Amino acid sequence: MASGWRKSNEKQHVVIIGAGFGGLACIRKLRKSPSYRITLIDRNPYHLFAPLLYQVATAGLPEDDIAFPVRTAFREIEFIRGEVSSVNKESSTIRLKDDRTISFDHLIMAVGSQGSTFGIPGVAEHALQMKSVYDARLIRRSLIHTYEEVEDGQLPLSALNVAVVGGGPTGVELAGAISELQKEITREFEKIAPHATTTLIEAGPRILPSFNPKSSEHAKKTLEKMGVVVLVDTAVKQATPSSFHLSNETELIAGTKIWAAGVTAPDTWRSLGEADRANRLMVKPTLQLEDNVWVIGDGAHLVGDNDRPLPMIAPVAIQQGKHVAMQLIRLARNEKLRSFSYKDKGQMATIGRRKAVVEVRSWLRFSGTLAWLTWLALHLAYISGGRNRTSIVADWIWNYLVWIPRRAITD
Repeated sequence: MASGWRKSNEKQHVVIIGAGFGGLACIRKLRKSPSYRITLIDRNPYHLFAPLLYQVATAGLPEDDIAFPVRTAFREIEFIRGEVSSVNKESSTIRLKDDRTISFDHLIMAVGSQGSTFGIPGVAEHALQMKSVYDARLIRRSLIHTYEEVEDGQLPLSALNVAVVGGGPTGVELAGAISELQKEITREFEKIAPHATTTLIEAGPRILPSFNPKSSEHAKKTLEKMGVVVLVDTAVKQATPSSFHLSNETELIAGTKIWAAGVTAPDTWRSLGEADRANRLMVKPTLQLEDNVWVIGDGAHLVGDNDRPLPMIAPVAIQQGKHVAMQLIRLARNEKLRSFSYKDKGQMATIGRRKAVVEVRSWLRFSGTLAWLTWLALHLAYISGGRNRTSIVADWIWNYLVWIPRRAITD
């Protein structure tokens, strides 16, 4: 029988750190349980739908569409806006940066990930990353305002060039969306806009390396038809305020430099247990770090069926969140815990309007309009909140028919 459950009429306290995909999936499964009360802690009062963050960055969606307020969504739980500074496993307490202390019976760490610069000189200072709404605002501002500054003579024409580093789904989606933005913005800046370029840089031999080589090649050819320069087997050696220095001994001048080359878990939690090179904590097959401490999503290192660590993607976090919720329900019933098994439902990446690649199984791959519609449908299914879903559909339809770059007053 599983241990860790105390016999009491009082509900046990479950504290969840992180309002990402894993944390919310756990709440949805556990919130009706009569055995637990839940406290959710996050520095932001909303759930960020990160897969569409690139559309905010490229002026396709307003940020409100992808930020879902957690207080109104989960009234059965307590929400605390704050940032955790430390976890004490011995006393079963956490401390917030404002010095508040919160005790727990079970702690679920769904802390997400952050961008990794791999220690390359100048990247942290001179390249933009895309992990938050604030990051997306900076990218959008750079993409759009650069045109005005070039037209006013404040910047050279070369500042219109955009360089995206990282050939994974995020980099591919960004490069495609930026290329479309550059074409549409020609309406406003007819003289200078044709000089803008987009370059996608990948250190490996092909973009979308986790996809089938045929899908990777299709994505590369599609991007090139859209006008994107795709560089493979090319690494960034250094970033400067105006350029990337590449491994082929060339300098790529760009006014907007975006780093989408990798992610890592926060190093804040390495002291809690054994961690891998990406700062992910080694968890048991049950997703436990300790009897009452659980780790899910990007912060968890667990080897999958292919003898490799599970990828740091939303479907893994969602399935792990649901699994931990069921583990706690099993504990309340004095039932045996179960090992986590990830069910891979495939992968997809959008390249542009009516352009995407989808892989459901090794033998089931498709691209083009059908893949794009599949991508749209799946993302809508994952979005929290009917208002957000309706707003995004309306924006997508409008953008498809008459695309006008969306500017924010704060830009």
